[in-house]
Amino acid sequence: MIRKELPSQPWEQIAIDFLGPLPDGENLLVCVDYYSRYMEVIEMTEISSTATINELLTVFSRYGIPRSLRADNGPQMSSDEFKAFCEEYGIHLVNTIPYWLQMNGEVERQNRSILKRLRIAQELGKDWRTELRKYLLMYHTSNHTTTGKPPSELMFGRRARTKLPTVPPVQIEDGEIRDRDRMEKEKGRQYADIRRKARPSGIQVGDHVLVKQMKKKNKVSADYSPEQFQVVQKNGTDVLLKSLFSGKNIRRSAAHLKVVPSNPDLQTGPASSGEEFVSAKEKE
Repeated sequence: MIRKELPSQPWEQIAIDFLGPLPDGENLLVCVDYYSRYMEVIEMTEISSTATINELLTVFSRYGIPRSLRADNGPQMSSDEFKAFCEEYGIHLVNTIPYWLQMNGEVERQNRSILKRLRIAQELGKDWRTELRKYLLMYHTSNHTTTGKPPSELMFGRRARTKLPTVPPVQIEDGEIRDRDRMEKEKGRQYADIRRKARPSGIQVGDHVLVKQMKKKNKVSADYSPEQFQVVQKNGTDVLLKSLFSGKNIRRSAAHLKVVPSNPDLQTGPASSGEEFVSAKEKE
């Protein structure tokens, strides 16, 4: 597992993702700041690249332009129009590995929490928009489990007022926040590696591999496509592959690859999630 270092300041690195569609056809554009964990949620009826850019400009008008933006490979965020927008505003666009949600884990985690509140509102017959705003107020003003500080306090340098009595604001000690962030991330990494029984994968540039089929035709279809690829570039779990049949290039996580052994007696399983890990259970 590869953990991100805490950015140097708020709104320097952000992540975005769409949550939806909702029962009435709307989608939610979720923006999360990696430093403070502050979150913006925008309701959208159209999710084209143009509409997404317009909503992001509205958000940037409030908080400024981030240095980097992490997004998935959806058509809105991988289009030439969106790439040109990021280039124009000096934003480093980081597209995640296809089919590897863990690479955008911060916003995916927030999506799960939001979806849980929306389902509760739906079951109780309440207006989901009102309940979502109440949740965001509670979230922004409560101590975050990782940083130990409210997202609004880290974002704006002050504790937002709520119904509860407050004490005068104090100066934020950044060193303590960074220590907590590093400790919590390390605990999460160790837990994930133990649970998955992870070990080094050994996938190297030049290896011939099979790629896991993410959309199987039926239940009895093979887990891996018979088409062989060669590893041409590798950066952690991010692997660039070239087909030995068609010559096309694709990008995948090492977790979705299985080495084709040159020696038939050599058993090599698919890589697990992590920096360069393979699951012993999958290897069987």
